[in-house]
This record gives sequence, C-alpha cells and structure tokens, in this order.
Amino acid sequence: MKRTFRIKTRLLVVLFMALLLWTNLSYRVSAQSEGLNSNTDQHVSTSNSIAQLNEEAALLYRQALENDMEEVRGSILRISKSLEHISFQGQTTVEGIHALSETVVEVKEAVVKVKHDDDSLQQATAKLRLAADSLANPTKPLWLQYYKIVKNDLDALSAATNQGQTATILVNRYAVLEEHYETIRPAAMIRHEPYVIAQVDAWLSHTKGLTTAKKPDLVQLKSMVGHGEELVNQLFGREKDESAFVPFVQGPDRRAAGLLISSAIVATLGYAGYRKYRAQQHGVFPFRR
Repeated sequence: MKRTFRIKTRLLVVLFMALLLWTNLSYRVSAQSEGLNSNTDQHVSTSNSIAQLNEEAALLYRQALENDMEEVRGSILRISKSLEHISFQGQTTVEGIHALSETVVEVKEAVVKVKHDDDSLQQATAKLRLAADSLANPTKPLWLQYYKIVKNDLDALSAATNQGQTATILVNRYAVLEEHYETIRPAAMIRHEPYVIAQVDAWLSHTKGLTTAKKPDLVQLKSMVGHGEELVNQLFGREKDESAFVPFVQGPDRRAAGLLISSAIVATLGYAGYRKYRAQQHGVFPFRR
C-alpha cells in the first residue's frame, strides 16, 4: 500500500509540474503576443513616418529644381522637425542616421548661400531625396539606379588613363565620378555596413591623390581603377553571396517553442509514469522492497 501511495504521489507531482509548465507557457505566449502587437503598432507608426519623410524629401527636391525658395525653406523645416520624432531602431545603423542628419544640415546651409550657388542646393536636395528613399524602400531604393552612371564614370577614367591623357583631363574625369558618388553616399550609408563605405572612401581618396599629382603614375592609377570596379560592384550589390540557411525558429517564438517542447517532454514522462503504475497494479513489474 505504501508503495502504491508513493507511485500515485509521484504521478500527481509529475502531472502537476506538466500543468504548471503549460500554464507558464500560455502566459508567456500571451505576453509575447501582446508585445508583438505593440511592436507591430510601433513598426507601422515608424513606417508611416518614414513614408511621409520620403514624400516630403521628394517634394523638396522638386521645389529646389523650380528654385521656389519659400517652399524649400518650409519643407526642410518640416523634415528637420520630423526627424526628432522618428525611431530609427532597426531601420539603419548609427552611421546611417548620422549621414541622413548631415544631409539635412547640408540642405540648410545650401539654402543660406543659394544666391551664390544654385547647384549646391540641387545636389544637396538630391542627396536627401535619395537618402529618404533608401529608408522608405530598402529593397529597391532609387540610388541603385546610379550604378550605370558611376560605372560610366569609371570607364571614362579608365579610358583616359589608358590613353595617357593629361593631368587636367584625369582630374576632370575623377571629379565627375566623385560628385556622383557623393550624391548617393548618404543613401548607401543607410543600407550598408560602415566598412563598405569606408573602403570606397579610402579608394576615392587614394585615386584623387594619383589624379591630382603633378605627374600622375598611370600604371598605379590603372591598377586603382580596376580595384574601384570591384568596390563599385560590391557597393551596388552586383556581387552577392547570401546564404540560403534560415534558422528553424527565429525571434520571440524561440522561447515559446522551447517551453512547448519542455512541456511535451514532461507530459510524456508523466504518461510513462502512469503506464508504469498501471503495469505494476496488474503485476507486470515485481515490487521492490
């Protein structure tokens, strides 16, 4: 009788543990569900804010092309204020946020000196337009359309190098390439890790030094242009090596899955204990004293 009582007690304990674990699992799943709903609401709010920023930046660019300075000032003021209320968590890196902020500042500075340089305002608003679009459209941003433009710039610099053109022509070819790159740089910074941009920056700096030298080293410059083509392909995602592996369980569901598996194990053990108890009741296993 004592043996039977102990078996029943153990079985009840196992079943109680299974019930307790299942209750805990249900609570956690419910809490995670509420958290996911909250995160979803925040994500929707952030997406809407970024979409509005993108629309305002596009409008700003058109206003700059039309040289409507009153509207330009109003737009850049609204953009500047909106940045104070947008959460960029999960949207880009710290460097990407900094690049976007610098572009806004650059537009403000261009507005002040617009009477002396209209081109600087148009370029600054173009950079902001592309940067905002890069945030709003991470999969197909507009700045990727600059690939052919930048590639043509590289080809022109390569041709000038191979033909042994004068230093003046080399400088002009490089200047066009640099201007186009600077236009897309903030947008690229938003989507890339900082080291990718740092590599292109370093390459441009070294190439500029070669083109502006009193007597350019054409052999070294030719080598640098070849290296630049590789960096440009990397920048525009023309060479990708993405793994197809995806974890079976991701995000907050991983813990819930773990608890569910644990509860299943405990329930299985409880059922096994119950079967053993029933078997002992029917004399399948001898009692051990």
